[in-house]
Amino acid sequence: MKGANEIAYNYIKSRILDGTYLPAQRLLEAQLSQEIGVSRNTIKKALLMLQQDKLVFLEGNKGATIFSLSIEEVLEYYEVREALEMIIASHAAEQIGGSEILELKKLVEKMTRNMKELQFEEYSKGNREFHKIIYDVSKKPVAVNMIVGIRSQLNRFMIRTMLVPGRAEESIQEHRDILQALEQHDSKTAQEKMGLHVRHVAETIKKHHGLLFH
Repeated sequence: MKGANEIAYNYIKSRILDGTYLPAQRLLEAQLSQEIGVSRNTIKKALLMLQQDKLVFLEGNKGATIFSLSIEEVLEYYEVREALEMIIASHAAEQIGGSEILELKKLVEKMTRNMKELQFEEYSKGNREFHKIIYDVSKKPVAVNMIVGIRSQLNRFMIRTMLVPGRAEESIQEHRDILQALEQHDSKTAQEKMGLHVRHVAETIKKHHGLLFH
């Protein structure tokens, strides 16, 4: 059973990532306490956890403000993420086994259904699971930890890219290409396809930043 701190943390985090709470918005402890149904002390602890995730920053007695990134900062994060993801994909192709390939195939099938039914939150969840399997088999914990930190900043934008016409279909094909390279244990192609996948997300954000940054 989840404790109150975890419930408050997950509640606030999910609303930051899905855009309910906007960048630079102030978060009031009293309001959150009433909204979630927990004590203000619990809210304080949850906000401290979110500060560690770099999703909010705390200013003394002024409370919490949602961390805001410029388009330039987002694109720089993607440059770093692209390099790390390529390293991980290359090593994952060498290490991956049949059971992980089967899991990835099931996820791609599920994500395809989610896309057709416009279930973008479920699609995003499947996307995270897809990448996590690759992270786990890569045996590159330092690179993975760096990516996890970067992704916590980028998730709110990644979900919204799916609203751009044609991006969902393009994303599915990219996942299929990555999966094929992994199944063939082709390190070079896995590296290239993963880099292309991350780069396309960044290009989508750059081209449609007026839609994604508000």
